[in-house]
Amino acid sequence: MDVECIVDRFDRENLMHIHNFAYDLARAAINLVAFSTGIILTIIFDQFVDAEGVCSPFCNQAPLLASLCTAYSLEASETNFGVGDIVKIIFTEQALFLALDDLITATSHHHLLTVNSARAIEGLRNAMAPLGIPRSQAWELFRTNLNVSESYLRIIIDNSKSGRHGETKPIPGTVTAEIIRRSWIIMNRFLEFRKRRNRPLEEAEFPTLLV
Repeated sequence: MDVECIVDRFDRENLMHIHNFAYDLARAAINLVAFSTGIILTIIFDQFVDAEGVCSPFCNQAPLLASLCTAYSLEASETNFGVGDIVKIIFTEQALFLALDDLITATSHHHLLTVNSARAIEGLRNAMAPLGIPRSQAWELFRTNLNVSESYLRIIIDNSKSGRHGETKPIPGTVTAEIIRRSWIIMNRFLEFRKRRNRPLEEAEFPTLLV
């Protein structure tokens, strides 16, 4: 399936915006087929062809987010967890697996970014808190163990409200970029917390995240 985009002018810095718009329309068309057949379908754009006909692979990625992951690396070393070590934690904790899945899905479906980011963080809170404790105490425990201030979390939680209620309130790109960045950092801290066998993170190594 090819998707042709006609624009007044093209700048590679705007490629992601063009991708998002084209993805929305293509996905809407595919969803109509899925709805009428009951066959669950999805789409991935795997290459980009510019106006000169030059074809290049397309990969939706965020290098800045990758740099925020310090809890493990894809290759184990004497000083750092490898993915094989961290996967043992993920595989034994469904709530953590689901929170991670929500966060990654947030980056691949831009309309879900605010809702999924908040759901991921709330999932981590639930995974940490003992069953039955009040929500306010669960948040307090979460913030204390990870050294995260309430104000730092506010942008993530507050901006998810309209999406959770089915509203299409526009949110500036600068805000959504900050939401996913903070969510990535908090997920990384939660993994660090689990690595340390649920010991609160040391302030010296993980300074409190403020506004």
